[in-house]
Amino acid sequence: MKKLIAIATLTILSSVLAFAQTSKDEQEILKIHNGLDQAFLKKDITAFERVLADDYVTSSPSGKMTNRAEALEDIRKEMASTSYKVLTAVSDNLKAKVSGNMGFVTGNWSSTTVSNDDATAEPHKDTGRYTGVYEKRGGKWLLVADHWSEAPHDRKLMEQQVLKMGKEYGEMIRRGDAAAIERILADDYLYTDEKGKVKNKAEDLATYKNREYKIESVEQSDQKVRVIGNNAAIETANFRVKGTGKDGKPFDDTYRYTTTWVWRGGRWQVAADHTSMIKQP
Repeated sequence: MKKLIAIATLTILSSVLAFAQTSKDEQEILKIHNGLDQAFLKKDITAFERVLADDYVTSSPSGKMTNRAEALEDIRKEMASTSYKVLTAVSDNLKAKVSGNMGFVTGNWSSTTVSNDDATAEPHKDTGRYTGVYEKRGGKWLLVADHWSEAPHDRKLMEQQVLKMGKEYGEMIRRGDAAAIERILADDYLYTDEKGKVKNKAEDLATYKNREYKIESVEQSDQKVRVIGNNAAIETANFRVKGTGKDGKPFDDTYRYTTTWVWRGGRWQVAADHTSMIKQP
């Protein structure tokens, strides 16, 4: 998503100025970028099919290389996705340079998105740099390679967001709100209990849908968050649960948990959980 937004936003603010100051070929390359912007907003995959060269490759900040077929499939998925909405797309310091049959575009990009899956989600901003390489083949400029980078996010803000989501997750568990929990768990979610048993998302949700015990209160303490990169965080805390078991007897148990959060589809999701019971002395 971020790569596509980076491509799409490169000409929004500076295209008029750039067109006035660049050569005809440079103007044409910038026009192609503007066309990709419009094509993405209109969900027109054919524009990308026309512009991407057969040997096109792209690289992400992680160093992953993607070829033309893979990139087009990713674009199709993003166009079909309804999990997020683009609120703003801004570019600056846009530059185009042509040397013979080769053309180059560089620029800063930023975008603000919000999740459509969570009514309480807050807008999320990404910023970075983009470089595109064009080659003129058969009289047409084709995009043969590009690379995008993303600036580090605000660590304090990310920590606050995950701390908040951790508390909301605890409240969902107290209520036994299977529908809310289903939304917050990633599709590839895994849960490991204190006995080492592993459950997938469907298996874990079943414990809430068929719960035969009642939770009266959930108390979190010593909650801490460690951010990893721009798209992941680890939360740890103590988790005290009071309630009544299916046998009618009260329980009061304290656990230590580790939750792995990932940023996907414009929101924080739980990728994995592990709990261990703290034995009372």
